Amino acid sequence: METTSHNNNDNAIFPDAAHDYHGHPRYTRILISLLGLLALSLIVGNLFSLKWAILLIFATAIWKTALVIRNFMHLKYEPLLIYVVIAAVILILFAFFFGVYPDIPAIPLDVTKPH
Repeated sequence: METTSHNNNDNAIFPDAAHDYHGHPRYTRILISLLGLLALSLIVGNLFSLKWAILLIFATAIWKTALVIRNFMHLKYEPLLIYVVIAAVILILFAFFFGVYPDIPAIPLDVTKPH
């Protein structure tokens, strides 16, 4: 009786570590950028008007998100379909931001201050 084993990996394409390695991003530079953007969003909240502050804080949040996605999740090496999915998520986030934006200025300032 003869037994045969079927190898399901005959048609699989495995990455070649020698050629597919992209290296590590410069984590120190990314950390400094993220901390700088955090400081910017904290400063903007105190210096500018409410509408400009909200706009700039959301802009820095999107910028920080892009830095994290590209460098820590390694999406700059992924195929185009990943970017289509990310674009759809960003559109949903924009819908959320502009959906909750009318509620932010509606909070009276005396409620946010300690008594």
